Amino acid sequence: MVAVAAAPAEAHTVEELDGWVQRWEVQKFWQGGITQALFMERWDMSVRHPCYFWDDCPPPPPHTHPSPVTSSSPAPGPTLTRAEVEGWRPLVAAHFPADAVDNMLCIMWLESRGSPSADNPRSTARGLFQVLRSWPISFGYTYADLYDPTINTIVARKVWDLQGYGAWTVWPKCR
Repeated sequence: MVAVAAAPAEAHTVEELDGWVQRWEVQKFWQGGITQALFMERWDMSVRHPCYFWDDCPPPPPHTHPSPVTSSSPAPGPTLTRAEVEGWRPLVAAHFPADAVDNMLCIMWLESRGSPSADNPRSTARGLFQVLRSWPISFGYTYADLYDPTINTIVARKVWDLQGYGAWTVWPKCR
């Protein structure tokens, strides 16, 4: 194998990187799998943008996004008990088929404990369903939008439509 030197990092926005990752994922899952060229392209991008692709960068400063928990949220605390997550049932039922609602509430509880402001410190996952940064841009939303419970649920539904429950690694605990 020939060593490939990575080009210097280009000034990509997070939205551009999100779009690139989404296109890469589509190629990987839906258009024939990973070729050597596709693997090398991913490797090159990860070298150019290590803080985007790897978890070993210093943590970002705390976000200044206002707390999305409002008086209409099921509970004022940062996390809910499993029973309190039931307060999100109407929102989940509005966006998922009836036979998926219980499973999605279970996934929500395991992923965020029902907190719309949940941030995963080891990935780019955010919000109720811990949706990854690369998804919202594909559906016309921004990464910051994932703190909105309704948008997070809408994007989670679109991810579920594409990948099913397997998009969430906690899914086996909900069966």
